[in-house]
Amino acid sequence: MSTQHLIVDLGYALLGLVYVAAGALHFRHFNDVSTALSVRQIPAPRSVLAIGSVFQIIVGAMLAIQMDVRFSAVGLAVFTVVASLMLLDFWRQTGPARQATLSGWRTNIALIGALLVIGCH
Repeated sequence: MSTQHLIVDLGYALLGLVYVAAGALHFRHFNDVSTALSVRQIPAPRSVLAIGSVFQIIVGAMLAIQMDVRFSAVGLAVFTVVASLMLLDFWRQTGPARQATLSGWRTNIALIGALLVIGCH
């Protein structure tokens, strides 16, 4: 196996595991995250959080092992857009909170870009 192949495999694994870890972390902080969704008037916040977190874990793992890469990458890109709209509501914030939320958006935009490149390659 070539060095380039190993680097690509590592890239898929790292990107996928970011989502696996985030989804698992949501279960560790389930009450806090579901409360944040509730405050933002997301219907059935606990169900939305559970379904979204399971999706993140499963599809992130699929990307990490390069299983159905196109579906995994595009699915995670769509998930990231939806999750960002639900939780990163910078338009309702001011000061340092707004700046922190905008930073989260910038990070998520980079992730979405990488996932779209993978999904459309």
